[in-house]
Amino acid sequence: MKGLPLLLITALLLVLLVTSSCNHQEVKEELKIDHSVKQLIFFTDNKKYKQEISYYDAIIELKRSYPELIKDMKVITAAEASHISNYEVENYPAMLLVYQDKVLVEIKGTVSKDKIIYPLDKAMDKKIDNP
Repeated sequence: MKGLPLLLITALLLVLLVTSSCNHQEVKEELKIDHSVKQLIFFTDNKKYKQEISYYDAIIELKRSYPELIKDMKVITAAEASHISNYEVENYPAMLLVYQDKVLVEIKGTVSKDKIIYPLDKAMDKKIDNP
């Protein structure tokens, strides 16, 4: 009889633990894009890191010319697939340059560093027209 209250408390704690873990939902942070500036978005999959080497090299090189662009770059992992549908990216790796809800540059798949840098460099050098 003395152990009955201890058993009831243990059972209650176990039930609370199980029900709280079942109700746990991961809260994902929304992808926040600053539409007033050109924003770089990099879609990555750690399972395909060898295919992404040219992207990493391009990011390092772009950082020299456009440090703010790289500093504010958004990185979307395969685990965050819910964000992909916003930009119709189906395969990794991929990189987008967006401005005012428009995709200015889209690079997908395994490409050379130069094929990543050239279109981004060209788009970054274009003057933004104010409406």
